Amino acid sequence: MAINASTELPAVDPQVWHACAGTATKLPAVGSLVWYFPQGHAEQASSSPDFPTVSAADGRLPFLFLCRAAAIGFHADPDTDEVFARIVLEPCSTPPPPLSPEASSSSVEELDDGGAVAFVKVLTQSDANNGGGFSVPRFCAESIFPPLDMSADPPVQNLTIRDIHGKVWTFRQIYGGVPRRHLLTTGWSRFSNAKKLIAGDSLVFIKNRDHRLCVGIRRASRFSARGPQASLPPAAAPRKERFEVNVGAGHGSSRNDRGRVPVEVVVEALRLA
Repeated sequence: MAINASTELPAVDPQVWHACAGTATKLPAVGSLVWYFPQGHAEQASSSPDFPTVSAADGRLPFLFLCRAAAIGFHADPDTDEVFARIVLEPCSTPPPPLSPEASSSSVEELDDGGAVAFVKVLTQSDANNGGGFSVPRFCAESIFPPLDMSADPPVQNLTIRDIHGKVWTFRQIYGGVPRRHLLTTGWSRFSNAKKLIAGDSLVFIKNRDHRLCVGIRRASRFSARGPQASLPPAAAPRKERFEVNVGAGHGSSRNDRGRVPVEVVVEALRLA
């Protein structure tokens, strides 16, 4: 699904969003100064934007803009569950003051995990087999899932887990087999089919501060061949209007190009910058 600036999507819990995005994902703090690179935005587009059609008064375009992060929204693609952030940028007309190391470190958004615990597992071929179950690593079962009654034969319980959109899924967890291990059985095939999971995708299990269980998905990247990259004309002064950019796993590295930013959104962002 192509997500553009006019698409209204529900907000995602920031704790769940960050757990799904991974620790390598860094977002600017609201109010901090950032550089907007049209070329980088263009690389997330479904095709190469025709930048020369968007020109300043003198016919030139800048290759970067100094902006201030005015707002950040946390969202997920409704089709793929891949997370992305919608950032509102406000171009700055004056150069930034020199930053001290303390000021530089504070320009990255900090998130208090509030005691949330997360575990990530890359799906094996056996996990992704629609007729099988999901093998739960011991650490995940013991640190995130509620404890099983190990005196039962076999130890078993039903788990209620919400996906990133808030939809509730029910799984049967059992500790058994040879060798004995934790498994999700009933409910797993339905979830796997609905989410179109394949080997190489990752599941992110999260237990938040209220001990509510959530599950997110990181898709295995499938980079497709792209056409010639858009080139930018020489620099010119930016206009001062707010515009939005979408960044995240759901935009630019999505399997089968789903979730790529529509080319018209990139052109519109540059026009407003």
